[in-house]
Amino acid sequence: MTYLKELKVISLFSVLMICMVGLPVMAQQASLEVNEDFTDEEYQKFVKINTEIIPVQQEVQGKMMKVIQEEGLDIKRFQELAQAQQTGGLKDASSNAEELAKFNKAGQRVMKMQKEVQTLVQEVITNNELSLQKFQEISLAYNQSDKVRKKIDDLIKKEMEKE
Repeated sequence: MTYLKELKVISLFSVLMICMVGLPVMAQQASLEVNEDFTDEEYQKFVKINTEIIPVQQEVQGKMMKVIQEEGLDIKRFQELAQAQQTGGLKDASSNAEELAKFNKAGQRVMKMQKEVQTLVQEVITNNELSLQKFQEISLAYNQSDKVRKKIDDLIKKEMEKE
C-alpha cells in the first residue's frame, strides 16, 4: 500500500474508531480545545494500534459491502439511506417498502459486524496499553491538529521505510 493510501486509510479509520469506541467521549471533547500534548510513547502506541487494526477494518469493510449487496442493495444507495436515517429523513429518502426492508436487514447485519469489530478494536487498544480515552483523544487531535497529524504521519513514514 502506498504511503498516501496508508495515511488516508488511517485517517478514515481513526474517524471510524472514534465513532465506534465512544461517541460520548468525543462529544465531551468537541466542546474542549484539542489536546496536542502526547508523549512519544503514546504516539508510538497509537500508530501501532492503527497498523494492527487497519487490515481487520479493511477485511470487515469488504464483508459489509458483500452483505449489503447480498441483501439486494447498491452500496451507494445503502449509504444514502443510512445518511437519511441518521438525519431522520428515511421516509423522505424512500417510500419503497421492499427497499426499506432490504436496507433494514442489511443494516442489522452490518451493525452486528460493527459491534464485533468494536470489541476487537477495544481489545487491541487495551492490549497495547493505551486507554480508550487516550486513543480517542489522539484520533481527534489527528483529525483536527496539523501538529499532531504531522507527528503521526512522520512516524508512519519512518515505519514504512523500515519495511
